[in-house]
Amino acid sequence: MAKKKTTIYLDPDVLTATKAAALTSNRSESAVIEDALRSYLRSGHADSAWDELRELLERVGHTSDLDEDVALAQAVTEARAVRRERRARTVSGG
Repeated sequence: MAKKKTTIYLDPDVLTATKAAALTSNRSESAVIEDALRSYLRSGHADSAWDELRELLERVGHTSDLDEDVALAQAVTEARAVRRERRARTVSGG
């Protein structure tokens, strides 16, 4: 499968540790991050987040006339807005 490029923001300490792990394991930083994400996703920690999202979509579905695709698109839009706000606060030191 072809890889997709994305931009992520990491705490400087996490980035330094990622670079060190890449150097000491003779892998790319991308490979280190991908392995860490795969491990996290397999661990079951992400399952609760998916369960919460499904529960939220179900609640919205019962209180809204939006179809599932529109509701999901709206949830994604809202999540992105929250992330932008968090980044803005982080950058501004607030």
